Amino acid sequence: MEQRRLKTLIGVAMVGLGLVQAGSFALQSEWLPMVLGLLYSAIGTAYLWAEVYTVGQ
Repeated sequence: MEQRRLKTLIGVAMVGLGLVQAGSFALQSEWLPMVLGLLYSAIGTAYLWAEVYTVGQ
């Protein structure tokens, strides 16, 4: 149970950090770092799907 909670926390942190980065760089009109933030958020979403949701099934 602890392992799943840790993986969930890591995935949610990746998604949140990516969205914060994308938002802050979008406000500054810095498009490449914004896209990289969105990519990081997508990787976090894929991590959540692969390590948390599909393992439990």
